[in-house]
Amino acid sequence: MLKLLKTYQKLIIVLIFPYLYLVMVLVMPTDYSVTAPGNLTPVQNFITIDGVEPVGDFNTIYVYSYDPITAFQYFMLYNDPTMDVYETTDREKDMSFQDEYRAGQLSKLVSLKTSLIQAYQLAMLEDSSISIETEYRGLYIYMRPSRLSELQIGDEVVSINGENYADHTHDSFILLTQQDQYQMTIKRIEGQSVSYHTVDYEKVPGELSIRFLRNDEILASQPSFDLPGVNNIVGGPSGGMMQTLSIYASLLKLNIGDLKIAGTGTIQMDGNIGPIGGIRQKIVTAMYQKVDIFFIPETHFQEISDLEFDYELVVVSTIEEAVLWLHENFN
Repeated sequence: MLKLLKTYQKLIIVLIFPYLYLVMVLVMPTDYSVTAPGNLTPVQNFITIDGVEPVGDFNTIYVYSYDPITAFQYFMLYNDPTMDVYETTDREKDMSFQDEYRAGQLSKLVSLKTSLIQAYQLAMLEDSSISIETEYRGLYIYMRPSRLSELQIGDEVVSINGENYADHTHDSFILLTQQDQYQMTIKRIEGQSVSYHTVDYEKVPGELSIRFLRNDEILASQPSFDLPGVNNIVGGPSGGMMQTLSIYASLLKLNIGDLKIAGTGTIQMDGNIGPIGGIRQKIVTAMYQKVDIFFIPETHFQEISDLEFDYELVVVSTIEEAVLWLHENFN
């Protein structure tokens, strides 16, 4: 064996370099990520309303995201028009897989609650038997620099510099986080255990900032609801608009028919439809899934103006516009 190795030593050395290069191309990560077309999820998988049958075929839409990708994947995907290959952001580099998952689950929970509140409040204008009672509870920690290990994604911020959320509107409470340094009182729920602690925060120049989500609690509703999809693996807030429309249409029993309706867009507490990621991949996904109607936020329309699709595109900037479109077309 040693004699063979000595005999072919030069050949082995020559061959080992392309082998190592091939291994690096196949497995070594790059500084790039990719967003790829995904699939649809029926809204009724996420939300059920007591005594109310879901109407219509309303669907949220998700895409697949991978970060980081290998050099081989980069070369394979870069020229694919259905993919979005981009340089991995500083935020993505700083977040662990666990934190990414927690942030996705948290944003989904907030989106579901906001959808319910918006849908019920709009339906109340048409049917006085429908009601919902809510209370502002402060902020959630949504994203934070990894160095702040004393903060967890999902922690509730109940006071800032001694000022409690109950004494503020959301706008005035979150304004307190715009200071260069402040102290937060954190409420943490782990199973049946609830604990409180304080965290002193000082902004570091050039560092990614803490990001927060609004925390609203639904105290009571008529009819009542359940959230069976709150713990499934699909996360993110981009289903907000479609969740709201599905709840609204079901509460008022709108005659939607058998059309396959999908869309994307976050829902804000003021009714605005917010931006999302992967809009081009979602447009492609809707084509693959043969939807009839697709809703998008107006803010993204210019990004997809060059694409061709075979479904009706509905472009809206507020949930009121989306609801009005439903009434004009299906009621």
